[in-house]
Order: sequence, then structure tokens, then C-alpha cells
Amino acid sequence: MSASPFDSRHPHLALVVVLFAAATTIMDISLLIISLPAIGRDLLPGAATLALVPLAFSLAFALGLLPLGRLGDLVGRRKVLLTGAAVWVVASLSMALAPSIVALLASRLLAGFAAAAILPQAMALAARLGPSEGRVSGIGLFIATTAGGSILSPLLGGAVLTLDPGGFGWRLIFLYESLAGLVILAGGVLTLPDTARNHAGFDGLGTLLFSFAILLVVVPLAVGRLAGWPIWIALPIAAALPVAFQLRRHLGRAAALGKPQILPASLVKQPLVVGAVALTAVVFTTSPGIFAAMSTALQAGVGLTPGRTGLVLAAFPAGVLTASLIIGRIARQPIARQLALGALLFALGMLAIRALFGSAEPAPGPFAAAHYLSGLGMGTLVNALFRAVMAAAPPADHGAAAGVQQAFQQVGAALGFAMVDLVFQSARLAALSNGADAAEAFRAAGRGACLYPVTVFAVMIAGLVLHRLVRKPVAAGVNDGRRH
Repeated sequence: MSASPFDSRHPHLALVVVLFAAATTIMDISLLIISLPAIGRDLLPGAATLALVPLAFSLAFALGLLPLGRLGDLVGRRKVLLTGAAVWVVASLSMALAPSIVALLASRLLAGFAAAAILPQAMALAARLGPSEGRVSGIGLFIATTAGGSILSPLLGGAVLTLDPGGFGWRLIFLYESLAGLVILAGGVLTLPDTARNHAGFDGLGTLLFSFAILLVVVPLAVGRLAGWPIWIALPIAAALPVAFQLRRHLGRAAALGKPQILPASLVKQPLVVGAVALTAVVFTTSPGIFAAMSTALQAGVGLTPGRTGLVLAAFPAGVLTASLIIGRIARQPIARQLALGALLFALGMLAIRALFGSAEPAPGPFAAAHYLSGLGMGTLVNALFRAVMAAAPPADHGAAAGVQQAFQQVGAALGFAMVDLVFQSARLAALSNGADAAEAFRAAGRGACLYPVTVFAVMIAGLVLHRLVRKPVAAGVNDGRRH
């Protein structure tokens, strides 16, 4: 058996390495979003093709998260994290040197798989290398680091694009990411311990079924934008449902025979877990896709510099971090009430942003305040959903529950990029056809994109209220029966 992480000669340095690795992978998405307009000007792709750049990373990340996280259990987390860091270096250099949009898309796919190898191992190692409890626990440090990276990344990206040292433009961002990968690789070789290996075996069929179901949904959405949304794309999306049922049957048979499972069958049979994970995917269709649209609308429509755009977008993760720090004050409230509050705050922030895009001279400050309000809502939602999954899942399955929730978070983000871009581009083209100039069309697109999360969260709030009204008479009847 391999050495325990606590046998590391430099446990504090090893913790710094894994936290830096987590922050690097999380920062990539925001760094890319702030760079999209510059990439579009340089490589000259069509608007729909440019939208595939962030989608490629999210898709690969979602596909790789469960199997590569499981691979860390089987062969050791150190080995998988270091391999992921090496692939990250190659992918980042390829992005920095990409001569075309096709080369950039291929590199983004590779980077997504590298991040899927790094992040689960970093989270598990942080939990074991850091303190086990208290405000500065390893998991607490992991969450704080990733939230801090989300705040820093738009600021860093905006500064790089505004100052443009060396004249590299957006390519300098990916050169930085390759350097960060080298730091992770070198630091990991020197400090990271190995972990005990699980010899239960790898669920190859379950992995294939899970990945196939994701592909059947996400790829048609991506292709649909390029092909003008033909009717036939509904067929593969519909086919994902029987694949999902087949996955569930496979997990049940594997559990009965004592074979490896990509997800414990006992977890899949928990309706509350399934519901909360599905709701996580729905919530994340609103982010980060909406902020890719906001980045473009703020720069091309309002005329903000990349630096100011970065400051505005940084307000959203700052709101998420604030909500995470104060969540203890409302944690005793029912989960449904927390979800409704988070949905309301997010929707109000989006309505404020929509109104600002329609004003004569919108300023960065009000945009930042509205993004902060939406971030408070997202932070409340995420914390409530995590609590719901942990409360409903059997304690023995908590690790798998967290893993599948994170995977569906990425699936939701990938779907969100497609849905928000559809709304954004439709609103922009409609404005152009009505005689608007380019800037006016992008502002109209920003206003239109804001309606997508507002609609999602309005439906969510209505569903939560309806569910409560339906359950209330039933609960009252049960209580009456008990009194008699």
C-alpha cells in the first residue's frame, strides 16, 4: 500500500501546491471569458464558432470528472494529478500558439480533460493535508481558494489585455497558464505524497454510458447553433434518456454482483439526491454562460475596456464568496426557503443588469453592484444544494454524491453556454435587422440574455411555492391523524 498523505515531509508546502492547482483550473474559465472578444478579433471565427471555445472546455471537464476522479482512487492521486498537470502545460502552450480557431478548440478540449484530472485529486488531497475541522479545515481552504481564484481571474485577465506587455495580447494569458502548470508539476514532484490505492476495479461500461449520455445532449446543442437548429438534433437529445436508464440498470446489476460501479447504485436510488443533482445542473445553466455573454456585451456594447469589464465580472464571485461566509446565519432555514431566496436574489440582479443595458449612459459601478447581487444569489443556491445532497445521501456515499454533483454542475454549465448563446445571438441579429448599429445590437443582446436566468429562476420559485402548497395540506392531514 502507498504512503499516506500524512507521511509527506513537507505537508504545508504540499497543501499550497494542491490549492494552487485548484485555483489554476478554476481561474481558466474566467480568464477565457474575458479574452473572448480579443480572440474573436484575432482569429476571426464566426460568432457561433467563438461560443464553442468555452463550451469545449466545459464539455471535456464534465466528461472526465467522474472517471478521472475514480482513476485517482485506483492508481493514486499523486500520479493522476501530476499527469493532469503535464497535460495542462501542453494544452496551455498549444492555446498560446494556436494559429486558428480549430487548433484553439482542440487545445481547449485537452485542457478540459487535464482539469478533470487535477481538480478531484486536489480536493481530496486538500481535505487530508489540511486541518480536519474548524474554519480553516482543508475543505474550507479549498473552497476559499477556488472562490478567491474566481475573483482574481477577471481582474488578472483584464489587466493583461489592457496593459498587453510584450504585445502578446490574449496569448499571454495562456502562456501564464502553462507556467502555472509547470509550477504545479515541479511542486507536486517535490512535495506531494502518494495515497492508498483502491483495488476494486474500474467500471468501464458505466463510464462509457455516462459519457455517451452527456455527448448525446451537449454535442447536438453545439452543432445546432452552427447548423441553424435543424429538427433532427432533437433525436440524439431524446436518445440520452434511454441511455441514462440503461446506466441505472447497469449500476443495479453491478451492485448485485459485487462489481465496480462508476456511481453507487444505492446513491442513484435516492430520489432526493437525484432531484438535487438535477437541480444543480439547471442552476448552472445560468452561469458561467451568462457571463460570457455579459463580457461581450459590456465590451462591444457598452464600450468598457477589458480591465473595467474584469472588475465588473469579479463582483459576481465576490458575491458568491460573501454568501458562503454568511450562509451559517440562514443554514437552519428549510432548504426550499434557501433555494427560493437564492433564486430571487439572482433574478433581481439580472433584472437590474437588463435595465442598465437599456439606459443612456450605463456606468461600471451599477453593473458591478448588480453582478454582486446575482453572486449572492448563486452562493446561496450552491450552499443549499450541497446541503440537500449531503443530507439525503447515505453517509457512506457522501464522496460519490459530491462527485456526481460536481459533474452535473459542469454539464449544466456546458448546456448553459449553448442556451444563453442562442438567446444572445438571436437578440443581436434581431436588433441588427431592425436597423440598430453594432453597439446597440450588443446591448440588446445583453438585455435578451438576462431574460434566460430570470425565466429559469422564476420557474424555480414557482415550483418551490407550488410544492410547498401541495405538501402543506397533506402534512396537516397527517398531523391531524396522529392527534386522533
